[in-house]
Amino acid sequence: MNLTHDEIMLTRRALGLERSRSVCRNRVAVHANGTDIRLAEACVAKGAMIRNPAQDYGSMRVFCVTAEGAAAISKKLPSSHTVTVAA
Repeated sequence: MNLTHDEIMLTRRALGLERSRSVCRNRVAVHANGTDIRLAEACVAKGAMIRNPAQDYGSMRVFCVTAEGAAAISKKLPSSHTVTVAA
């Protein structure tokens, strides 16, 4: 999976890697009209993230990193942070 630099940075932010060397969470909220929403949607299209509408609040949309998305940045999701795509 090829992610752009900005998609990698959003994925890292979702996993809490901007402040830690290990995965400490798995969610990122982006504004529905902001610039990051396009990045998050591109990650969804590539299979690196999924949207979690149940956690949306106000105009913020919540996305979670998939195991494939974590692998694309050389990380492994702990079982407590692993998400699955609903069939």
